[in-house]
Amino acid sequence: MRAVTSKPTATAAGPVGTVGLVVHGGRREAGEAARAALPHFTDAGITVVGCVGDGWQEGELPLREAARFADGLDLVTVFGGDGTFLRAAYLARDPGVALLGINLGRLGFLAELEETQLAPAIDDLARGAFEVEERMTLNVEVLDADRNTVGRSWALNEASVERTVPQRVIILEVLVGETSFSRVPADAMIVATPTGSTAYAFSAGGPIVSPLVDAILLTPVAPHSLFNRTIVVDPAEPLSVRPVDGENLCLVSLDGRESIAVPRGGLVRVSRGEQPVRMVRLECFDFYARVRQKFSL
Repeated sequence: MRAVTSKPTATAAGPVGTVGLVVHGGRREAGEAARAALPHFTDAGITVVGCVGDGWQEGELPLREAARFADGLDLVTVFGGDGTFLRAAYLARDPGVALLGINLGRLGFLAELEETQLAPAIDDLARGAFEVEERMTLNVEVLDADRNTVGRSWALNEASVERTVPQRVIILEVLVGETSFSRVPADAMIVATPTGSTAYAFSAGGPIVSPLVDAILLTPVAPHSLFNRTIVVDPAEPLSVRPVDGENLCLVSLDGRESIAVPRGGLVRVSRGEQPVRMVRLECFDFYARVRQKFSL
């Protein structure tokens, strides 16, 4: 493997002794790839544990519940697509454990390796011959009409404020600081990180943004107005999205893995997450080459 060129978001890593596997339990090929990797980890002197609910058979390897899965791990290896990677990020972010994605999905923007590249890379992991890149996350807080917090969570890709009644357009007010920037009738408003710019925000017409850019993107989904552009704000600027006109029931969806209802008169407050998601880099990561490859440009 080529050495990683240093950049502001990359830090050196140490040798890996214990790895947790997160597997797309509903895909046969993901389970097969994870099982095929087990002897390679063992031969390299790496201890492996699995996550309960990922389709492992009793006795294949030690299993942990999700709540304590990442405790004491040096690395989490993910077998699946971007959805599986986002689930693994939810398990690994708070303990500060880095993620190595093995792409078994369609696009795999978040994965570092294809399946055939893992076996030769395991020795590099054991020796600590890799670096860790940090990706910005979003803190998301839902407040009620009295501005009491009723829910909070975080996202790596995006927080999407969405309608709950398909037949009804919601009017969403975007506030930057105390300034009401716009009121947009739309199906949803996506608040995305640069990492999420190639996900839901891209499908809604938003720009592709390098993960080295420090920004938060707001992209309306199917806006019923002439204003249909993405807004880019600094992560230090206070940002809120709220439904207006009373009957606009909505929720905020976080990376597609969980949702929080927004009470009538409430709002969604979004800011930079206190903790990043840490991602393994075994070789120089070329974001633009990745975009060209995945979108067949």
